[in-house]
Formats: sequence, structure tokens, C-alpha cells
Amino acid sequence: MQKKGIHMKNKIITKISTGILMLALLAVPQLSYADWSFGIGIGDRHDDRDHHFYRYHDHPRYGYRMHFLPEGYFTVWAGGMRYYYYDGLYYSYVGGDYVLVAPPAGAVVRTIPSDFQPVVINGATYYVNNGTYYLYTSHGYQVVAAPVMVVQPAPVVVAQPVTTVVTTPAPVAVEESFTVNVPNDKSGYIPVVLKRSGKGYVGPQGEFYPEFPKVAQLKVMYGK
Repeated sequence: MQKKGIHMKNKIITKISTGILMLALLAVPQLSYADWSFGIGIGDRHDDRDHHFYRYHDHPRYGYRMHFLPEGYFTVWAGGMRYYYYDGLYYSYVGGDYVLVAPPAGAVVRTIPSDFQPVVINGATYYVNNGTYYLYTSHGYQVVAAPVMVVQPAPVVVAQPVTTVVTTPAPVAVEESFTVNVPNDKSGYIPVVLKRSGKGYVGPQGEFYPEFPKVAQLKVMYGK
């Protein structure tokens, strides 16, 4: 009976030990997760088990605090102040915590997230990522203020009135001439053309008549 009681007691101890071991194994992953998951606090709690890292596509709110920076960050300077950059996000060290801040103008980083969008504004190419504008320089991508698009006014076309110039041709002198049929000795007629010259008339042979000549005058010269 005594041996049987000892055996039962050992069996109970074994079951209790097994139960404790199982509980310990279940607790190990939780402890490992708590040790690994450091980052930005959610709400007002500061328990690292409730923290996580933001990435650029999460659209985080500036002002969140975290106790540790993500692995792979690097330091940048802008306006004489030190910042910490990682994956498109910028942090500042304030009061023992790392605070997520707006991208500081002037900061230069070697790389930006691969989903940036190049846009051309006012003739310059900007690289836009999550609302942040970068200009590419010989040192890397520099944070700049959002540019203001300058709209060029449309050219004003002034229609000049069309002036129609009517040119009056110079008067052409028309030589007045008169034909007089002068009878000849052969019972026929000789056409004699007289041309006006000033106030008189000039005959075919160049003779000048101060007045329009009579047929008898012309017959003397042209009636033969």
C-alpha cells in the first residue's frame, strides 16, 4: 500500500510538472514578440508590446513617439538640426523619444521610396513621394517646398485694322484729234487729221492753226 501511494504521488507530480512546462512554452513566443516589437506608441500607452514601426505608405501622423529607431536608419542634417531618416520618414530626438516629424526642407537623402512620381512643374522635374517634393542634386534627393505652378498668360493677339489704300492712277493725257475730209481735184476726199495743241491745232505736215481751220484752208494744202 505504501508503494502504491508513492507511485500515485509521483504520477501527480509528473502531471503538474508537465502542465507547468507547457505553460512556460506558451509564454516563450509572447516574450519574444514583446522583445522584438519596438516602435511608435498607439494611444497614450507606452508599453513596447503595443508599438510598431510606420512605413512611408502608412500615411502616419506627425508627433508620434517611439523609443527605438528602425534598423537601417541614417542621420541627416537640415537647418543646423539633426534628423533621422528611414524609408521616406523623418524623426527628431525629443525628450528621450524619437518623434515622427514633417520632412525638413533642405534635407538630402541618398534614396527615396521606389513608388515616387516624377512631375514637371515650371520646367523643373520634381520627385513626389507621399506628398513630399524632392529635387535631384549631385548629392542626392533634396527636400524642397511644394512648388507653386506659374500659369503663363495666354498671348494677346491684337488684330490690326486692315487699311485699304486706293491708288488713283495718274490721268493719262488723251490727245484730241479731229478728222476733216477735204475734197480733192479728183472728185474725192482726203482725210486730214488735226490734233489739238494748246489753244490751236496742228496739221499732218506740222503746220499750226490758232483756230480750227476751215475746209478751204485745208484744201489749199491737201486738196490736190
